[in-house]
Amino acid sequence: MRKIKLIQNSKKVCLVSVFLLAINSLYSQNYGQNLNGSAVSSFDEGNAYMKNEEWYKAGECFLQAVNQNPSYAEAWFSLAQCSYMLGEFDLVLVQLDEAEKYLKDDSRLDNLRGMTLIALEDFSGARQIFEKILKKYPNNVEARFGLAELDLFDGKYSGAEAEYNEALKRQGKNRKALLSLALVSARMGKYDNARHFIDSALAHYSGEAEVHYLAAIIYAMKGDVKSAERHCRISVSINGNYDRSYELLAKCLYEQKKYDEVISICDFRIARDREHTSAWYLKGQALYQSGRKEEAINTWAAALRITPDDEIMRASLELSVNEIVPLEDSRRTEWANYHVNQAKEASARYDKASASWEYQRALKIQPSNEEARLSYARMLSLSGLNELYLDQLLFITENRKLQEEASFDGDGERGGIGSAGSDNAGASPSSASLQNSSSSALSSASSDKKSLSDVMMEDTIEAYTDILQSSLAKKWKVEPFYLDKTRWKIGLYYVKSSMHLYHAEGNQTAALFAKDVFTALAQASVDTQVMEVSGFAEAYQNARKNGIDYFVMLNQDEGSRDISLDYSVYSGRTGYLLSENTIYGTGNMRHALVFRRFRSEIMAHLPVVGKIIARDGKTLLCDLGLSENIREGAVFDIVRKGMVRPSGTAFGVEYKESDIFGTFTVGTCSEEISEGLLEYKGFYDRINVGDLLVLISQPASPEATAAGTNDIPVNESAPSADVNGEPLNKKAGLTAEDLGIRRTPSFMDIIRSIY
Repeated sequence: MRKIKLIQNSKKVCLVSVFLLAINSLYSQNYGQNLNGSAVSSFDEGNAYMKNEEWYKAGECFLQAVNQNPSYAEAWFSLAQCSYMLGEFDLVLVQLDEAEKYLKDDSRLDNLRGMTLIALEDFSGARQIFEKILKKYPNNVEARFGLAELDLFDGKYSGAEAEYNEALKRQGKNRKALLSLALVSARMGKYDNARHFIDSALAHYSGEAEVHYLAAIIYAMKGDVKSAERHCRISVSINGNYDRSYELLAKCLYEQKKYDEVISICDFRIARDREHTSAWYLKGQALYQSGRKEEAINTWAAALRITPDDEIMRASLELSVNEIVPLEDSRRTEWANYHVNQAKEASARYDKASASWEYQRALKIQPSNEEARLSYARMLSLSGLNELYLDQLLFITENRKLQEEASFDGDGERGGIGSAGSDNAGASPSSASLQNSSSSALSSASSDKKSLSDVMMEDTIEAYTDILQSSLAKKWKVEPFYLDKTRWKIGLYYVKSSMHLYHAEGNQTAALFAKDVFTALAQASVDTQVMEVSGFAEAYQNARKNGIDYFVMLNQDEGSRDISLDYSVYSGRTGYLLSENTIYGTGNMRHALVFRRFRSEIMAHLPVVGKIIARDGKTLLCDLGLSENIREGAVFDIVRKGMVRPSGTAFGVEYKESDIFGTFTVGTCSEEISEGLLEYKGFYDRINVGDLLVLISQPASPEATAAGTNDIPVNESAPSADVNGEPLNKKAGLTAEDLGIRRTPSFMDIIRSIY
């Protein structure tokens, strides 16, 4: 009986175990279904956000899906697509690796990986992937899109057009193929073809906001602003959250000078997202163009507090500030201090040239900024320019005196003598002209308690004043600051910008900023003129009419991460093309670097031309010195006054042999003037004050010779070419190609936005 009971109990245990296992299995199955169901729900929600190009929200949903189900391959792939659209390219590769664990031999993954490698500038790796896909799947259109993008990066628009056509042959209604072909055709000027493809896209996808947005871009490229406006309005009526269409709509209205409507749309975009930099910028331009310049400055200033690295907006602000804001305005301190901080960072990197540039930009905005001027003065001293260093110190003491006087007189103007430096950032009255006023300021303050810095300043000024008693300026009784060193007239001309650029009025801002940077250490060697023209013919006509020596046609192009400046230099007399180049910049401070290089390239081809300002027997004094990069041993032709003119077919100058009166060899150099000996040509002495000096040759400095390198000019904004227009300081530098950098045209950003 006992045995039977044990058997019965065992059966009960087995039955209970089976029951519990069944319940556990059922629970696990239901839990898994709920888990997967939740993941699928998140995935579907993410897809809905993707259709509206709400990449952040879509990415959040896909992240939820893969957290709920780590083996959800489609969610991993969609998450990688979102990361791609947000520019997180390194993350895309990681997410594709996760998707590949569960999706084997899926060409979608390889295509996205190839596109990501393009974004990461691994062009050879991307091409290998696409060619491998097409070898296995000849009809794979996504791989052809990848090859088309590679051709676009190389500027091969015909090749890209062929690849998109091949894709369209295989899928006649392919959305991306139609839109891409429309854009490429418009870029190539084939507007009839572009119209055909965009009409086909609209016929099949008329209910999509992006299709109408791209149609608007194509009409804008053609110059049909009203049609572009119409498609923008259709786009936002389809999707009220489609910000790109609002942005383009505002630009269309701006082109039509409907500034009040532009401001309203920009305010609408800013209310939605205060970091919409393009909205702040365009609002400022609309305010400026409508005559509300003070409001424009306030708008740009507010925007730069949010996005301080928008260099083109900052350039627009600073150009406007120097136009209308009084020198004593306290806001100038904030704007100048931005450049002071940038200069400090450059100094920490041992980047002397950038630091000097930033201090000069700060002084351009606020000449009375003592921190910037002192730091700039120290840089001059380290370069051996003691006279200019003393000028800066005297400027500071005189400014302090005027500020003290203003503090006792409520009606007095504040800001000191800042206007003396408003046109030339490093300029200040000469040491000789300020010594009397500064000494009186110091003596009047002697009864007051002086700070340590004041005492050190006085001692430094006194020491340098004594040292410079034997300077050339004292010897010849010349005031270098008041010398007119202008030698060249340059026209900076531009054609109105296309409206699809990131910044409206990009070419105008580029030309005005280029004019602004043509300032020398003290006096300017170049007189510049800025003008909007319809093309070369109008530019040439204006140059001839106004006696321009050289004129430059400028065109600025922007991408999301880079900028390029195309320029062509022509003879103002003959219209001959003398030089052309494209300057490319990427990374931080790219705008400043591009325009610094532009200035240097122009100056490198302008011949050094001076003037005789005094004579004592066979000793001459000329108005060129260390600040123009002149050194002892430099040799000049002495040419009759008014007989030197620019060559009409090349850089350089020309004059008759009969107008050469002799040669001048520099013996002693000061900062702004030099003296040396002359040698007559012929029997008679025909050399007079006012005759011109044209640089023939200049020896390399001992330091450069020892190092086996060319000289780097002290002043990169001074002419530095010989009589033939050949640069005397050939500073070799790495190009973008040397560094393996590939330019990303702004057009590419539009193409790559199509999904």
